[in-house]
Amino acid sequence: MSIFVQGITARHSMDGADSALEVTSMGHLAAVLGEPAFATALLELVRKYADVDQLALFALDESSGFEPIFNTGTLLAPQAAARLSRLYCRKYFQLDPLFDRVARYGNDKGAHTEVHNSAASQPDPLRRYLGFGAKCSLIFEKNGQTYYLSLYRRAGSPHFSDAECSMLEQLAPPLRGLIHAHHRLTHEREEEAWPSQAAMHSHDCRSAEQLFFSVHYLLARDEA
Repeated sequence: MSIFVQGITARHSMDGADSALEVTSMGHLAAVLGEPAFATALLELVRKYADVDQLALFALDESSGFEPIFNTGTLLAPQAAARLSRLYCRKYFQLDPLFDRVARYGNDKGAHTEVHNSAASQPDPLRRYLGFGAKCSLIFEKNGQTYYLSLYRRAGSPHFSDAECSMLEQLAPPLRGLIHAHHRLTHEREEEAWPSQAAMHSHDCRSAEQLFFSVHYLLARDEA
């Protein structure tokens, strides 16, 4: 079972300047709802509170399973990040130590945002194979939809501190509504939903070794 951060005591109270910064940043997010620029704007926002190199967001629906929303940052080229997200939704989620917790989250009535820190989590073979460093994940729900937001650091970076995790948790309430609205608008602007697109991409891998080989092949092809 996954271990998640509880009882964080190192909370930061935002002063007037920080509150104004947050309101301005949320306004920038609202202005790009449903647009590709939303991912970049969200990454810029969280970087004001923590050192983050890559940001990945997924939605989990009981009927359609995992769906990638975006994967952006400096650790992967855009095409490689998009392909990796699609592969994750098809098979890689089985290697994610937080998968069980994400899958059960929607069944917890009145559940609040959960903050998971890689410093306390079980081993994450896919993250290690990709060469990613520390990871901090938020799991939350909005209007019956479960969202899984993961923040990554480059290899060799320190784990996210309790203070950083606490600050990210405080950002979650306003982000929940904006992320859900972005997800809904994105769907409205797409001609096809994810399940029909998924059949067109990648391999149906059967083992962890094959999954790792597929990641290596895709990333090498993008660098060629």
